[in-house]
Amino acid sequence: MRLHSSLADFSLAELFLFIAQGRKTCRLIVCNLSSAHASTTRSRYYSIWFRHGCVVAASNCLNGQGLLRKIKLRKWLHPQLLDQFCTQQSQTPLGLRLKASGLLDTEHLNLLFASQLKHIQEMFEFRSGVFKLDKNLSAPTTEMTGLTLEAIEAALMALRSLKNWQTLADVLPDPNSAICTLSDNQPHVHLKDLERQILTFANSRMSLNNIATIINQPTTSLQQATFRLIIAGLVEEVYLMTPQPPLNHHPIDLNLLDCSHLAHQPSPSLELGNLSDSLFNNAVGYLKRKL
Repeated sequence: MRLHSSLADFSLAELFLFIAQGRKTCRLIVCNLSSAHASTTRSRYYSIWFRHGCVVAASNCLNGQGLLRKIKLRKWLHPQLLDQFCTQQSQTPLGLRLKASGLLDTEHLNLLFASQLKHIQEMFEFRSGVFKLDKNLSAPTTEMTGLTLEAIEAALMALRSLKNWQTLADVLPDPNSAICTLSDNQPHVHLKDLERQILTFANSRMSLNNIATIINQPTTSLQQATFRLIIAGLVEEVYLMTPQPPLNHHPIDLNLLDCSHLAHQPSPSLELGNLSDSLFNNAVGYLKRKL
């Protein structure tokens, strides 16, 4: 399966949710169109590889040399020694092979994987772009440290550091809506204090505006944190129906009504007898003609 589309149609957060829920093994390539005509040092093309719904590698280049370049820039290994490892045919991630040989340690791998996750945070800042999703396409071992992170956790990390939420404005929950939980189980992801606080108001049928007032937080911050809970699959948005106020809340002031024109009108009861005789005579005439 191959999927092409624009980030205007599917946000990265929604793509990560799709990949996580489907436990997909795939490669996601994103092209940053917002940097096409701007002076920026960021790459235009980014790649993320997933295995069973987890991030296994990320790079800001398409040549499969992203991890090698990171190691060479840090000068942890001699370039020729590193190239020898890369030429070896192996199904084991490069990071684990270097660690098994004693050339890198766990701290090195953590730093390398964190720098790869940094690319994901950069991608979430794109103002416009297109993407291609290739299913069942595994990551090259030369791009893998051997560490993994669930796609939802990676998306939450990126959303928490997001500076410009303009591209996600259309998918944020309505401040007049409420939220309800999707599971009674404990959250399977790490949550921040505000996210946990909002979760306690789920199923309360209370609008986000009211929750923001109670916990003394800006409504926009509450919308953003709630959106993260939605992406994490913990809550869903519930639209509240605004009840109509009862009529007795709006009494009619009879003094405002102009009834002067009724003062000289004959009472309906005075004409009732004449009206009844007229109807009777008409009915009798109609029956005679029929007979």
